[in-house]
Amino acid sequence: MKKHLVHIPANPQFGKSRLATMLCGALIGLILLVGCEAKQKIDHLKVGRDQLLNSGLAVDAVKHLKQAEIDETDKTEPRVLLVLAYSHGLSSGTLKVQGLEAEFKNERAQRLAALGEPELEYLLQILARRSRIQKDAIQVLIDKGVDAIPSLINALGNSEYQNLHSDIIEILYQNGSNGLGLVVDGIQNADTPTRVKVALIRLIGRIGEPQSLADLETIRSNTEDAGVQMEISVTLYRLGKHEYSATIISGLNDDDVNVRRAAARAMVHLNDYPVEKVIKALQDTDDSVITYAAEALQNQPNEQAVGPLTEALTGTADNVAKQAVSDALQAHAERKLTRGLTAQLVKTLISGEVENAEDRLRILQLFRKDALLQQIRVAALVNPQLAYDLDQYLKLTETHQMVKGELRWLLSEIE
Repeated sequence: MKKHLVHIPANPQFGKSRLATMLCGALIGLILLVGCEAKQKIDHLKVGRDQLLNSGLAVDAVKHLKQAEIDETDKTEPRVLLVLAYSHGLSSGTLKVQGLEAEFKNERAQRLAALGEPELEYLLQILARRSRIQKDAIQVLIDKGVDAIPSLINALGNSEYQNLHSDIIEILYQNGSNGLGLVVDGIQNADTPTRVKVALIRLIGRIGEPQSLADLETIRSNTEDAGVQMEISVTLYRLGKHEYSATIISGLNDDDVNVRRAAARAMVHLNDYPVEKVIKALQDTDDSVITYAAEALQNQPNEQAVGPLTEALTGTADNVAKQAVSDALQAHAERKLTRGLTAQLVKTLISGEVENAEDRLRILQLFRKDALLQQIRVAALVNPQLAYDLDQYLKLTETHQMVKGELRWLLSEIE
């Protein structure tokens, strides 16, 4: 007997429905999984850092950085960034509207007090990278006060922070007489580089508090570095010990270039500097000495210096020194001490002996200063040959386009 098999036709709708349900479930699971993974992978430290340093979003950054302080094993970075976030929020002036000012002030004060050496080191690293919170980072170091001084002095000797040198000196200066004992300790420390000692000695002179006099005189007696001795002599003079004046003046002729630099730099502080010796310093082989001599002559102009300054304007010194010389000539012109300077400058220019185009440009840019412009206008009226000589020099000799441009401008002013 044959068995009859009953055939049940497949329901296509049933299969599709079941498949759709399975796919939907898998998709939902995948979405949930991805969502969880994304949530788990939030790097609060990175997000908070970026929001603060790149966007200046202090309030948003605080939320992430607080969580980062919990999450991170090394708490140094989030703690420093939190101080900066609170600082930036307060300095931005937007917290009153949000009702957060009191909270930020309180948090900043507590966290500032808790900063230790590792945090100060990391704060300097942030400062060295430059960001939109630069001023806030500087203010944190200022507000940290005496406790920050050892780290700041160490940073002065670290090449990693070379671009922060002026900022660090300014932070130390803002401390005033507070911590001067630590500054003196830095000078006395045998491991402190000479350039750092010099910076700290100058800092004491700038602060102007006499409480370090005895320490400085002791250091001066004990050191064998002639340059450091002279720097201390200058600072002692600035602090009221004017008996060091003769020592400083004699340093202008010293064989040690560091002594000459310190002495020349001191001329702006001397009540009555020796004009002849400062003028002679314009011929020094060291660019810094020339720069300082020119700055002294700018501060206290003297008619005898006009000729030597004019020669130094096209000499062998670097552009920094020549700019100082140019500024000194301007100061002399403003005091009406530059009789004959206009004619001398024009003669120097059209002689064809000034090979450096930057020097020629610097000569012509002096005539943009009101005092010298009026002088050359009068000279051109008295002597029409002057304008003719400049015009011929422009047409026949000068080749540099920027110099030509300055010449055309000058001729338009005097013709």
